[in-house]
Amino acid sequence: MVKQITPPNVHYQVAVHPERHELTVHMRLNGDFAHGAMRLEIPTWVPGDYSFAPLARDLFELRAHDTASGKPLAVRRDGWQAFVVDGCEGDVSVSYRATAYAPEIGEQSGILDSDYAVLMGARYLHNANHTGTCTVSYELPQAWLGTIHHPSGAVQLDAHSWRYPSYEILLDTPVVMGRYRLLERNVQGTPFYFAFVDGGVGMEESVDAFVDRVAKVSAGFGRMFGGFPFEDYTFVLSLNPDNEWGLEHLTSTMCGLGPDVFVDPDQNAIGVRVCAHELFHAWNVRRLRPAPLMQLEHALTCGSFSEGLWMAEGFTRYYEFLSCARAGVYSPEQFFSCVVGYLEHLRAVPAYERVSAADSSLATYLNHSPKFPGRTASCIDYYDKGMLIAFDIDATLRLGPRQQTLDSTFRGFFDEYLSGGPQYEGYTNADVISYFNGQRDGLGKLIEAAVCHPAGLTTDTLLPQLGFTLQHTTVRQLGIMFLNQNAPAIYNVLDDTPAGASGLAAGDVIIAVNGFPYTQAALSWAAGHTEPVTLEVRRGHRQLSFTVVPAPQRKIGNLVWEGDAAQAARIGTWLESHFEPAPGQRFATDFYENFHGIETVL
Repeated sequence: MVKQITPPNVHYQVAVHPERHELTVHMRLNGDFAHGAMRLEIPTWVPGDYSFAPLARDLFELRAHDTASGKPLAVRRDGWQAFVVDGCEGDVSVSYRATAYAPEIGEQSGILDSDYAVLMGARYLHNANHTGTCTVSYELPQAWLGTIHHPSGAVQLDAHSWRYPSYEILLDTPVVMGRYRLLERNVQGTPFYFAFVDGGVGMEESVDAFVDRVAKVSAGFGRMFGGFPFEDYTFVLSLNPDNEWGLEHLTSTMCGLGPDVFVDPDQNAIGVRVCAHELFHAWNVRRLRPAPLMQLEHALTCGSFSEGLWMAEGFTRYYEFLSCARAGVYSPEQFFSCVVGYLEHLRAVPAYERVSAADSSLATYLNHSPKFPGRTASCIDYYDKGMLIAFDIDATLRLGPRQQTLDSTFRGFFDEYLSGGPQYEGYTNADVISYFNGQRDGLGKLIEAAVCHPAGLTTDTLLPQLGFTLQHTTVRQLGIMFLNQNAPAIYNVLDDTPAGASGLAAGDVIIAVNGFPYTQAALSWAAGHTEPVTLEVRRGHRQLSFTVVPAPQRKIGNLVWEGDAAQAARIGTWLESHFEPAPGQRFATDFYENFHGIETVL
């Protein structure tokens, strides 16, 4: 007698309860993997995130039974993110409830608001022995019927059901429903959707212009890669400041824009840039992946450690700025100011001379969150260094005899290393070095110096070759770092500066400068002079006093144009914009934006 083999199957029935901010999930699992003690888990980590999250904390009333007989099955917890169902005989039904309104983990797991929902696979238990095809059906409240917006990547079975080719794709697809505003643009024949789950002041007047700017950036990426790698693309957008979203997916992204995106021009530009960054990830990291990110299904409980995030994130940061300059969101002056700003901010950190981009990438789960004492001594931001490596490569190619570009060279790298069979883990740093060296002799050596070793950037030697003279200035500084607008709380102390040898510590709150109550202006003035500065700080329940002598620091103050017409034309072509500066024209370098936060050293 031939044994009947049941095709493995997992089906989720998800009931949405917005008034309670809860999901009720019914699972049916049948197949060879559903025998004996079956382990079900919630991911510890989701692709694109660089932290581990307690996603199982919101599950409760977990129950299981044999589907055929209805016999209850024992369920026991296994670690912090998993459960084991005992006595399984091949066809098991599991049910549980999940609270689903948690803005602090909404980026990884989605969110169920009273007005809308963004549902993600991270709320659904899965079995690691079956990461293949699964289906999901949604039960919606009456008022939400017909409101589901589903990005491409799954097969729609009926009005409320989809079949996913794998659990990873389910995990990678935010599904929007409820009350939201959906706009659409056709970009080179491909639909782009903009799902605003909430609104803000100025939205009615400005939302179309914002969407048009993002569509213009999107068109630039389409031209660069010769088309789009998806059937359609969805931006899931929120103005809620609690929704600090910025996570890419295969055919969509979730982006937090902030409440002032439609009333503040600077915030509007940042919003476009965030969208540009996450869209570029559709090529760089969601499809083209550094090793071992091509094997994500094996890493959902332990994370995936890669030496190549400097390229995956750094090149993406470079193109977020370059694409916005090309679309007119930023001027050429702002583009080059940001290049100088990133260089100076990176070199201000002592770790720049100690830590390589490859090591910083591998240590992402330690260093991605910047808010810890000692960060400036032990790690660099691989986004920032990767951006400057991309700039250095692009400038080197454009200055070469064949006037190549990173646009075409990176597209060639994308095509060559996109896939490599079922055992392919992704490209390596050695692959990057070898490929780019093949495009221009010596380029691999430049990349190796910047990636595999500390420091190594050539940005300030390339800018003069492009036509700029670097005008340096000497400033004095204490070596105290603040983050965003959080002064007088010290964010960090640079260990190779006078402050680093004074006894000041991260977390100290400055209460007085030279015997007078603290103000930011007073501290900046004192730090810029030669006389010793006495700082009184509050550290916990103690009040302490430290004296620091400001030390000189040489920095790039301005860029001065000394180039010729051919050099100006090269930059105009690069930025796809009008660029005809006058001889001796000065470019200020005070424009700098970084959505990881602005670090200020005094």
